[in-house]
Amino acid sequence: MACERSRCWRFALHFFFLLIFGNQNLAELRYSIPEEIKEGTAVGNVAKDLGLDKTSFNNRHFRVVSGSKDAFFEVNPDSGALQIRKKIDREELCHGNALCLIELKILVENPLEMHHIVIEITDVNDHSPSFPETEQQFQIAEHTSPGTRFQLHSARDPDAGVNSIHAYKLTANDHFEIDYSRSDDDKIPFLVLKKSLDREQNNKHLLLVTAVDGGKPQRSGTLNVSVIVLDNNDNRPTFSQVAYQTEINENVPIGTFVTRVTAIDADDGTNGEIEYKLSKTLPRKIYDIFELDGFSGKIKLKGQLDFEESNVYKLDIEVSDKGTPPLTGGCRVIIKVKDVNDNPPEIEVTSLSSRVSEDSKPGTVVSLISVTDEDSGVNGKIISQITSDVPFELKPSYKENIYSIVTKDFLDREKVSQYEITIKATDCGESPLSTFKTLNIQISDVNDNRPQFEQNPLQFYLVENNIAGASIFSVSATDNDLDDNAAISYQIMREGSQNDVKSFLNINSDNGHISALKSFDFESLKTFQFQVVATDCGTPSLSSNVTVNVFILDQNDNAPVILYPVSSNGSAEGVEEIPRNVNAGHLVTKVRAYDADIGYNGWLLFSLQEVTDHSLFGLDRYTGQIRTLRSFTETDEAEHKLVILVKDNGNVSLSATATVIVRLVEPKEAFAASDVQSSAKDDEENNVTLYLMITLGSVSLLFVISIIVLIAMQCSKSTTDYTSKYLQETNYDGTLCHSIQYRSGDKRYMLVGPRMSIGSTIVPGSNANTLVLPDRRGTSEETETSAQLRYSIPEELQEGSFVGNIAKDLGIDLNLMKQRGFRIMSGSTESLFKVNEDDGVLYTCNRIDREEVCKESATCLINLKTVLENPLEVHYVTVEITDLNDHSPTFPEKTKRLEISESALPGARYQLQNAYDPDGGINSVQQYTISKNEHFRLEIKDRGRTGKTPILHLQMQLDREVKNNHKLVLTAIDGGNPPKTGTVEIYLDVLDVNDNMPVFTKDIYTAMVRENAPVGTTVIQINATDLDDGPNGQLVYSFGANVKGKILELFNIDSVTGEIIVTGCIDYEEQDSYDIDVQASDKGSIPFRTDKSVLIEIGDINDNPPEIEVASLSAAVAEDSRPGTTIALISITDLDSGLNGKIISYVAEERHFKLTPSIQTNMFAVVTKSQLDREQQSNYNITIIAKDAGEPVLRSEKTIRVFVSDTNDNSPVFSVKQYSFYIKENNPPGPCAFSVSASDRDEGDNAVISYHILRSAHHDNKVTSSLSINSENGDIFALKSFDFETLKTFQFQVVATDCGSPSLSSNVTVNVFILDQNDNAPVILYPVSSNGSAEGVEEIPRNVNAGHLVTKVRAYDADIGYNGWLLFSLQEVTDHSLFGLDRYTGQIRTLRSFTETDEAEHKLVILVKDNGNVSLSATATVIVRLVEPKEAFAASDVQSSAKDDEENNVTLYLMITLGSVSLLFVISIIVLIAMQCSKSTTDYTSKYLQETNYDGTLCHSIQYRSGDKRYMLVGPRMSIGSTIVPGSNANTLVLPDRRGTAEEVRNVPSA
Repeated sequence: MACERSRCWRFALHFFFLLIFGNQNLAELRYSIPEEIKEGTAVGNVAKDLGLDKTSFNNRHFRVVSGSKDAFFEVNPDSGALQIRKKIDREELCHGNALCLIELKILVENPLEMHHIVIEITDVNDHSPSFPETEQQFQIAEHTSPGTRFQLHSARDPDAGVNSIHAYKLTANDHFEIDYSRSDDDKIPFLVLKKSLDREQNNKHLLLVTAVDGGKPQRSGTLNVSVIVLDNNDNRPTFSQVAYQTEINENVPIGTFVTRVTAIDADDGTNGEIEYKLSKTLPRKIYDIFELDGFSGKIKLKGQLDFEESNVYKLDIEVSDKGTPPLTGGCRVIIKVKDVNDNPPEIEVTSLSSRVSEDSKPGTVVSLISVTDEDSGVNGKIISQITSDVPFELKPSYKENIYSIVTKDFLDREKVSQYEITIKATDCGESPLSTFKTLNIQISDVNDNRPQFEQNPLQFYLVENNIAGASIFSVSATDNDLDDNAAISYQIMREGSQNDVKSFLNINSDNGHISALKSFDFESLKTFQFQVVATDCGTPSLSSNVTVNVFILDQNDNAPVILYPVSSNGSAEGVEEIPRNVNAGHLVTKVRAYDADIGYNGWLLFSLQEVTDHSLFGLDRYTGQIRTLRSFTETDEAEHKLVILVKDNGNVSLSATATVIVRLVEPKEAFAASDVQSSAKDDEENNVTLYLMITLGSVSLLFVISIIVLIAMQCSKSTTDYTSKYLQETNYDGTLCHSIQYRSGDKRYMLVGPRMSIGSTIVPGSNANTLVLPDRRGTSEETETSAQLRYSIPEELQEGSFVGNIAKDLGIDLNLMKQRGFRIMSGSTESLFKVNEDDGVLYTCNRIDREEVCKESATCLINLKTVLENPLEVHYVTVEITDLNDHSPTFPEKTKRLEISESALPGARYQLQNAYDPDGGINSVQQYTISKNEHFRLEIKDRGRTGKTPILHLQMQLDREVKNNHKLVLTAIDGGNPPKTGTVEIYLDVLDVNDNMPVFTKDIYTAMVRENAPVGTTVIQINATDLDDGPNGQLVYSFGANVKGKILELFNIDSVTGEIIVTGCIDYEEQDSYDIDVQASDKGSIPFRTDKSVLIEIGDINDNPPEIEVASLSAAVAEDSRPGTTIALISITDLDSGLNGKIISYVAEERHFKLTPSIQTNMFAVVTKSQLDREQQSNYNITIIAKDAGEPVLRSEKTIRVFVSDTNDNSPVFSVKQYSFYIKENNPPGPCAFSVSASDRDEGDNAVISYHILRSAHHDNKVTSSLSINSENGDIFALKSFDFETLKTFQFQVVATDCGSPSLSSNVTVNVFILDQNDNAPVILYPVSSNGSAEGVEEIPRNVNAGHLVTKVRAYDADIGYNGWLLFSLQEVTDHSLFGLDRYTGQIRTLRSFTETDEAEHKLVILVKDNGNVSLSATATVIVRLVEPKEAFAASDVQSSAKDDEENNVTLYLMITLGSVSLLFVISIIVLIAMQCSKSTTDYTSKYLQETNYDGTLCHSIQYRSGDKRYMLVGPRMSIGSTIVPGSNANTLVLPDRRGTAEEVRNVPSA
C-alpha cells in the first residue's frame, strides 16, 4: 500500500512539472450546439479563439482533421469560423448516449500546431416514444395474488436526457396499477395487480398504457394491453435457466445442433405437458436462420450464419403448458457467432492518377488505396505489399490500412512506358487469404530527349545540272519522346549573305526532304556545306543540328575548246610553214585544247579527221603534236590541210575540230622568215620599257575612274526598275496560287494549282475526288395490291386438315398461280400451314395446340401473308384457333395442412390455393366445392382475369379436446361439357392454448465479475417456477427483448439452468456495469413470460498498455533548425482508470530530441534539444516510451523516423591544397591537359560543384585566357601550344562553387611547369658571312706552329640541359692531319706546321649538334687560307673596298609597279560588279520581290507589287507588321512601300 501511495506521489509531482514547464503549443476549445441545425451555421470563430492571424490561413494550410468518415464541420477560409457542413442527427451519431461529443483536430502548419476542439451535440425533442408492438396480451389466473408484477413492453425514445422516457401512465381501473424500475438509465414498466381478479365477474380487462417523455412540448406513445382472466391452472412452466448462452462458428452446415432449452411444470397431466416455440416479436431474420423443436427444445440451424452480418443472435423462447387455461414462461437464448477466416481482404482504390509524368520526383503520390477485411481480430489484420518489381512503393498513412503508392525512383518513359503495379494484401488468420489488385500506370512523356541524327556529318553526292525544284536528298532525325515531343520540324541554318548557296536550298519542315531551287554547275561549284537543325515540338523545344556536306558530281556537259590554233576571227584554224627539206619526225605544230570537265569527261583524245596525204603527217593521240612521217619529195603538194578532231571520254562524248594548213617552203624562205621574226622580236624587246610605261599609265587612269564611279554609286540611290526574278503570267487572273511564273537562269517555271471540272458535283465524304453524274436510266414503278381473309378452326386438328381455299376466295387464276410463285410468308408460323400450289387450298401442316401457341390469350389468332409476283400482290389471311376442353383443373399440391388455434373465433377466414386449368373461356375453372362438415363453409372470391380463389370460412369454434384434427376435400370444376374436375385434401390441426406465467424467486439479482474474466465463467444463476404441467410448465430462460447487442456479445444465459456466463471479453474501460433484463417463459402453445433485472458490476485490472498516436510528423527537419523546433505531435492515452491509467513518457537514449508536454493531458511535442548535423547523421530513429502506473506496469514503444534535410553549410574541398602539374612544351591545343577535383559533403544541389578559372582584372590574364576548364568535371584544356623558351612556369587559381543557396566556394592554386623538348636546332653565331650564311674565311701565316689557334666556332641552342649541350665535330676537311677541332669549345687549331707542299686554301665544314633524344644540328664552313707572313700583315691593314652600286633595273621596277596597280584595278572592278549585282534591302522595284528573310521555300514568302501596294503571299508564318489584303483568303499581306521618302502604312481589315 505504501509503495502504491509513493508511486502516486511521484506521478503527481511529474505531472505538476509537466504542466509548469511544457510548451504552450496546443490548446483545447469546447463548443455546444443543438442537433438538426442548418448547414452553414457558425459554431464558433476558431481562429479568433485560438489567436490566429487570418491573413496566414492559406499559407499555413488551416484545416479540420476528423477521424470519422463523415465530415460534419469545415472551416471558413475567409473568417476562420467553424461551420456546419452536414446536418447532424444526434441519435444516429451517438446512438442514444447521454453525452454526445465530437472531437476535432485543427491543424496549422509553418510552424506545425495542432489544436483540439470538443463539440457537444445537445438533444432536441424530435422523437416520440414508441412501443415495439401496439398490443400486448396477458393471461392471468383468477387466483393470482395482489402485488404480482407483469413486465410490460418498454417504450423507446431515441432522444436523450430530459427528452427521453419520463413516465408511464395507465388508464383508471380497479385491479391494476403501473410501476417501473430502472436499468441502464431506462425505465422498465410493470403491470402490478392491486386487487384479485374474478373471472366470473369479468373475464377480460382492456387497459391503455401511455409513455410520456420530458420534452417541451411533451410527446407520447400508447400500448393497448388486454388481460384475459384464466381459470385455475396453478403452476406455470419454468426454464432451468433464465438465459442460455452458447457459441457457434459461422459457416457451419445447415441442420447443425446449436443448443437445447429445458423447462419444467409442476402440474400433472395435460397441465404439466409443455411445448416450446419462438417468441412472435423476434426479427424476421431469426426465423429464417433458427428453428426450435416444440417438444424437445432443441435449436438447430435453418439458414446460413455469417459473422460479418451479425455476431450475436438473441432468441426469446416461450414455453406453455397444455392446461386449461394454459400458462406460459419464457427465457432468452444468446447465440454468439465465432468468426472464421472466410473473407479475403478487399483492396479499394480511392484515388488513382492513371498517368504519371516521367519527370516526377521520388515520393510522388500516384494512388491512394484502402485495404479492408470484414473478418475481425487476427483474421482482420492485413499485411500489404507490392509484389511486382516496379519503381513504386507502399507508404502507410496515419490511419490503419490506408496506403499511398509513391514513386521510389526516377522514371524514364523511353525505357518503360507503363507499369502494372500488383498489390498483394494478406490477412493474418489461420489459412491466410490473399487478394491481388493490379493497377495500370501510364508514364506520360516530357520533352527530355533531343532529336538525333543517325550520323554526323552527312555526305551526299549530287550530279550537276539537277532539275531545279526537285528533291535532291533528305535528312532524317529521330526523337525517343512521344507525340508532340517527338514531332520534328527541320530547317536550314542560314548565315551570311543572301547569295550564299544555302539560299537556293529549301527543306520540307515535316519530312526533311531537301530540294534545290536552282541547277548546280560542277565547274562553278564543286562542293558546299550547310547545317540542318531538327527541332521537336515539345515545351520547351529541344534541337540538334547536323552538318551536311554536298559534293557536286561532274557530268560531261562541256565540249572541248580549241586553244591553238586560233585565227584572228576566232575560228579554230591556223597556218604552219615548214621547210621542204625537214626530215621525218619534224614537229610541225601542236594542237592545244581544254575541257572544263574533269576525269574521263575532261580527258581529251586527238585524231585526224581529214588529211590530204596520210603518209606525210602523223598526230599524237594524247598530246596533239603533229609530226612529219617522212621526208618531203618534189612531187608532194606545197599545201596540205589537216582537220583534227578533239573529243573527250565522257559516256556521251563531246568534240571540237581544228584545221591546220601546212605550207611547204624552200629552206632559204624559212630562214628569212625566222630572221624577220627574230628581228621583230628584238625590236619588241627594245620597246618593252615604253610599252610598260604606257600600260601603267592607262591602268592607273582606269583605276582612278573606277574609284570615282564607286564613290558616286555609294552616295546615290538607284531608281532603275529591275526585271523581277519572278515574272507574272500574261493571263494572270489575280489568284497568285493558281499561276506564278519565275525565272532561274535561262529557264522559266510556273507554279500552278489544281482546277476543278466545271459543272461537276462533289460527292460528300469523297474528299472532293468523286463526281456524280446524273443517272438517266429509266425507273420502273411497282404496284402492290392486298386483300383480307379470315378462317376459324378448332385446336388439335390432324395434320393436313382443310382450312380454306385461298385461291378461290381471292379469285386467283389457278393456271397462273404456280407461275406467279404463290406462297406463304408468315415468319415463325410458317410451319403450321401450307398451300397446295395446284388448287390453292390452305391445309394444316402440324397439329396445333392452342395453349402452346397462344398461351393464356382469350382470342388465338394466327396472321399469314400470301405473296403473288408479276405483278406483286400481298394478301393477308387470319386463322382463328378455337379452344377445346382438353385439360382438367389441377392444384399445386395433392394435400394441404393448416394449423388453427382452438381459440380462433367464428368468422375467421383462411385463403386456400387456386386450381389451374390451361383451357380458356368457359372451359376454365368455374366453381369450387368442399366436403360436408359442421365447422367450415366455402366462399369463392372472383379476381377477374386471375381466376376464382377459394376461401375457408370458420362458422363454428373448434374444440381441440373434442377433435384435434379435421380432414376436408376441396374440388375445382371447369365449365366444359362434360365438365372436368380436380381435388386437394386439406388437413386441419387444432392448436392448444396456455394460461400460467412463470415466477422468479427474487425481485433483484446482483453480481460482480472482474474484467477479462475467462470465457465460461459463471456470473450468477437465476431461478423461476411455473405452476403449470407438461410443456406449459417447462421454463426457458433468456435475456429480455430490450437487452442491447453488446450485452449479448459478452454474456449468455443457460436456457435450462438460468446461469449467466461470460462469453466475450469484458472490458472495464468500455463499460463498468451492466443491467440485464432476463426472462423466463414456459413452453405452452401460447407461452407466458416473466421479466426480471440482473445488475452485474465490472472490476478494473491493468490490462491496457498506453497507446502512442502520432498526430503529425515532419518527415524531414533541416539540419540548421534551432533547438526547440517541433518535429512531431503525439498523443498518449491509456484506457484504464485510476493509477492504471496514469502515464509517464520519455524519449529513450536520444541526445538530440526530447518530449515537451502540452497543457492538455498526455499531449506531447517531439522537439530538438541540440543542433543537428546531417553530415554526421542523416536520419534518426526516435523511440518514445510510455509507461503506466498500474500493477504490473505496462509499457509501449513507438519509433518514428526523422530524416535530416541538407542545408548548404559545407564549402567544396579540393583533394590537395596546391596542385603542381608538368606539361611538355609544344603540346597539341585542345585536348585535356590536366584536371582538378573537389568534393562537397552536402547532398543534392548543395553538392553539385561547378569549376571556373579565377581571372583577375588587376593581373595579366594572358596565360589564363589560353586555358579553358570544364565546369562540370574540372578538366582543364590548353587552347594554345606552350613554348618552354618563352614561358617556363605559370600559376593560376581554380574556384569550385556549389549550387546551394547561398552558394559556397573555395579555390586552389595550380602551378604549371613547362618541360623542355628538343625543338631548337643550334644557331651558328660565328662565323657568319655578309649574306647570313654560316661561312667565314680565315687567313693565317704559313709559318705558324702546331697548336696555333686558327679560329673558334661559336654556336647557341635555345634549349636547356642535354637539349642545349652542344658538341662540335669536323664533318668535312681537306687534310685531317693539318687541323684539329675541340669537341666542346669549337676551337680550331693546327695539328702541325705547314709545308711547302700543303695547299694554300683549306675548307673545313664543322657540324654542331645538341644532345637531345633526337638531336638537331647545324653546320658552319671555315675557309683557311695560307698566306706569306708579309701578305698576311698587309691584308690586316687594308680594308676591303666597297662594292659598286648595282645599276637600277628600270624594267624590273616598272613591271612590279604595273602589277600592283593592275591588281588594285581588278579589285575595284570586282567590288563595283558585286555592288551592281547585290540588291538593296530597302529598294523593291520588281514585280515579285523576294522577302529579306527568304529561307528558300517559295510558298512561304512571295512578294509582288500591284500599283502602289506591295503584296506578300505567306504560308504558316506571317511577316511582322504586314497587313492582310481583303479577299485574299487571309494569305496576302500588304507591306508598306519604302520606295518613297515618306512611309505609307495601310490598315486593311481582314476578310
